[in-house]
Amino acid sequence: MKSLIHGLAEFLFQTPTASVLLAFRNFNYDNYRLALNEMMHDEYKRIFLNDQRVKVENQFIDQKWILQKHTVSLFISHCGMGSIAEGLYFQKPILCLLLCNDQFPNAIMINQSGVGQSFFVPLSLWELFLKPTSFHFYTFTATSVTMKLSAMWRNSRYEKAARVMSIEIKHAGGVKRAVEEIEFLVSLNGDLDRYAPFQSTLPFYQRYLFDIIFIYIILPIIIMLYLFIKCCKRTRKEKTD
Repeated sequence: MKSLIHGLAEFLFQTPTASVLLAFRNFNYDNYRLALNEMMHDEYKRIFLNDQRVKVENQFIDQKWILQKHTVSLFISHCGMGSIAEGLYFQKPILCLLLCNDQFPNAIMINQSGVGQSFFVPLSLWELFLKPTSFHFYTFTATSVTMKLSAMWRNSRYEKAARVMSIEIKHAGGVKRAVEEIEFLVSLNGDLDRYAPFQSTLPFYQRYLFDIIFIYIILPIIIMLYLFIKCCKRTRKEKTD
């Protein structure tokens, strides 16, 4: 939370025309207040205490209503599927701040499709092999927050990508298609198997990349070790003769 708040403060300091609406509830709101109270930079604190620049809500807000506003230029989201769909439907570039497991592949998709960026940086294959679940505990710095916000703020490349994605979503069916999906779900008596994330349908070894690790790392090591042992035995036999 401290890195997020300080990064936002530096971005707002550098961008006088920008303002931000933050929605924090329960534990997150307490963390925000703690980070704000511990802030030593007077100019940063002055920005956050200016309700024309920073508005903080700790109650329910209508996210969809806010995203419809043309004055909203960027959406910082936890990248749940519902939030992604709403953000892209209303043509908002997305900056991903991840909290739970299913949000990580969503953030990777956002980054690869060009409609946004993520504070999470995917680990290398070797890092995943050493610690398969360590990516859940990713960290980011205040500097990275400022840099990503500055890079995306009113950037025509991200705005165009989000606009194209919005057109594709609306062309795919919109409200009518949503009603059909709801009716279909009711006819299935609420069975959600059809909506299961792709990764949950994979076998255990594919979900954690064990098949790739075996083919590209373990198998070559075994082959090289076997050839090395064979060569050593042949050399030893020749010396004996």
